Amino acid sequence: MKKQIFAPLLLVAAIILTTFNACKKDNTGTTDPAVETSIQALRSQQLINSSFGIALHGAEKASGLMNQSAEERCSAVTIFPADATTFPKTITVDFGTGCTDSDGKFKTGKVVVTVDKIWEANTEVSILYDNYSEDGAQLSGRFTLKNQSNANAGIYTVTAEDIKAADTQGFTLDYDATQTFTQIGGHATWWDGNDDVYEITGSIKSVLTNDEIVEWTILNPLTKANNCLWISEGTGTLNINGLEVGVDYGSGTCDNKGTLTINGQTYEVTL
Repeated sequence: MKKQIFAPLLLVAAIILTTFNACKKDNTGTTDPAVETSIQALRSQQLINSSFGIALHGAEKASGLMNQSAEERCSAVTIFPADATTFPKTITVDFGTGCTDSDGKFKTGKVVVTVDKIWEANTEVSILYDNYSEDGAQLSGRFTLKNQSNANAGIYTVTAEDIKAADTQGFTLDYDATQTFTQIGGHATWWDGNDDVYEITGSIKSVLTNDEIVEWTILNPLTKANNCLWISEGTGTLNINGLEVGVDYGSGTCDNKGTLTINGQTYEVTL
């Protein structure tokens, strides 16, 4: 538990590196440039999914982080208040101008996590990336999760504010979003988050590297299980400067495959 306790708080930037490279490699056989533009825009959805998981469990990580010794990390970590029971709590992980962390990655900047008792209604957890970079991939902006649950369902709103992401290849992604995660599975085993399943609704507005504006609207709710890395089903529409692109994540299989429909032509892609 002591080693790299705060690693989940930095997972979003790591996903930038893996998904950006994987998408470029797996989808190079397509000829329609709208396919690549669509895949780039949908990376914002994956970042929101990851941030939701990080924020939801941020309070659980806060007490464990205090047990990590300075020798096990290259960053300066401050927690206020410093006790294990007082909330809200602010955790700052500061890599300064850069250092090589225990996972071998060179990191710069700050990650600031404000943690409240997210298991209680109307409380929030926020993750602020302040000029954070990991092996050259950069991420800044704030993700905020608010608990709006009721007696019948776990409901959380995720807001992405002024998110700016950039990889080492020169790709950039700027976006704002508001989405709702509604729990549809795992209610009975409240102590075990691994079997929780969520439906996602909402929209995202993105600006890509070449200043293309893309609006993503979920039509049939996306399904994301905690025990699967990917969205397993759901549909939506991308509007790329007026061009409509249909997106289908599949029918329930846990994989990173999906289809895009552009001008009547369907493409199988890695999302």
